[in-house]
Amino acid sequence: LSKSELLSVGEVDNMESLAWNLGCRVGSFPAVYLGLPLGASSKSSAIWDSVVVRFQKRLAGWKGHYLSKGGKLTLIKSTLSSLPTYFMSLFPLPASVANRLEKLQR
Repeated sequence: LSKSELLSVGEVDNMESLAWNLGCRVGSFPAVYLGLPLGASSKSSAIWDSVVVRFQKRLAGWKGHYLSKGGKLTLIKSTLSSLPTYFMSLFPLPASVANRLEKLQR
């Protein structure tokens, strides 16, 4: 459990001793669990920054390849459109982030 963190919801008096007994660290919110930020404001567009960065990295990797317009379109529709889907299962997509992602696709 050395890689694990103990997070409390509410006030816990003996948090450090519990963490020591379990052999883990004491964590705090916001934390990342399965790639999703826990405890972060769902209305903040900052939680979407990691999705935008992954979007940009994927596009940068494809720029060196000589792809037809149809090939690029297929890659964008199949791969890039699935990146924000996981986040959208928990957080509503702000219009500003949707515009940024759409602009990157062009």
